[in-house]
Amino acid sequence: MTTGFQNLHTHTTYCDGTLSTEEMLKAALASGCDSIGFSEHSYVPFDIYYSMDFDSSLKYIDDVNALKDKYKGQIEVFLGLEQDYYTDVAPEGLDYKIGTLHYAAIGEGQYISVDAGVKHQKQMVDDYFKGDYYSLAESYFSVFSNIMKKTNADIIGHFDLVAKYNIDRSLFDEAHPRYIAAALGAMDEIMKDCKLFEVNTGAMYRLGKIEPYPSVFLLKELQKRGGEVILSSDSHDSPSLCYKFAETMELLKSCGFKYIKRLMENGFVDVGI
Repeated sequence: MTTGFQNLHTHTTYCDGTLSTEEMLKAALASGCDSIGFSEHSYVPFDIYYSMDFDSSLKYIDDVNALKDKYKGQIEVFLGLEQDYYTDVAPEGLDYKIGTLHYAAIGEGQYISVDAGVKHQKQMVDDYFKGDYYSLAESYFSVFSNIMKKTNADIIGHFDLVAKYNIDRSLFDEAHPRYIAAALGAMDEIMKDCKLFEVNTGAMYRLGKIEPYPSVFLLKELQKRGGEVILSSDSHDSPSLCYKFAETMELLKSCGFKYIKRLMENGFVDVGI
């Protein structure tokens, strides 16, 4: 029986988080979690600031496995990886993988982050997409549609990250036919191989967005298609660990979901909401 929340999307000082793995685990215990998963950024050769190199990956795996033993009986610990589309090789021995895309292709072998800040994103759209946000979205979702072929992930992470800074819809209209077609086309393609999407409150915590990823519109479309959801906060510090999980559960109910997924020792199970 589970009594507390679970967060499988967390980051530590192995990447761009503020706490060590053990500090994050202790924060999860203090927050009432009865399980936690670590999911550091996979190695991306053109963006080493955010990702682990090979040696760090091995140390990370050993570290998390040691915590599993040390805290056995207190909190269940899972070893995961946030595997970016542009990661070629992932380490073995993982409990789960979150498949994500953080970059837009801007030329042969050239990529640029879509979530490096609103000013950066605006400049990127001006410089490489002729000021057309829908062109960026079409490019982004076209690549994301192949995420399962590249990562074979268990969970699809922050599906509409490209809209991260569209807080008040001032950048573009998420109801525009081009945006909807691009997003739903990618969703349909991904769901041929994976139906489990994270509902990520990270931008609600960091930017004050009123919706998680995916947006309410996309969540309703996901539910219509038989998709499944799992809560996460893409946590990089202790206060964000279970940020607005209770409120997000109510949101999911309003979108028609009857349960969320949760990772247990023997795999993912349904937990009613």
